[in-house]
Amino acid sequence: MKKLFLSLAFCCVFALWCPATNAAESDFNGDIGNVVDQLTGTLWQQSTQTEKLSFLLGVETAITVEHFVNDIAQERAQKTGKKRVSTLSPFERGWMTVFKNTPRSTIARKVDEWYAAHPEGLERPVMGVIWYEIIAPQWSGNS
Repeated sequence: MKKLFLSLAFCCVFALWCPATNAAESDFNGDIGNVVDQLTGTLWQQSTQTEKLSFLLGVETAITVEHFVNDIAQERAQKTGKKRVSTLSPFERGWMTVFKNTPRSTIARKVDEWYAAHPEGLERPVMGVIWYEIIAPQWSGNS
């Protein structure tokens, strides 16, 4: 159920964000496919700062919901004497650790900088860049 919340929140934000850009309207052609893969560096670069920050707000909101759902599950497990097991994904844990107290504008700037330094990577999905190029190199996975 927690993954459903994350998926729904992410899809809602992405669905609201993409129609605001001309590139997104022309790319969909009626067959949406994997919306995460469609948000590439090319579309990211064509987006306004407000659109970038809105997208990142949506991701943060979904992760925050997952964090609270996980906390409730942990509390219930403790009350019933069951083993406490985190249901957060590595991405969620990594985001919360690496971007703790980081303004969304700084995250957007890091994504911008990565694409500027790697123009050959403009077709890479933004979420892949955030994970593989920004979060994973800074996160030990033990947090």
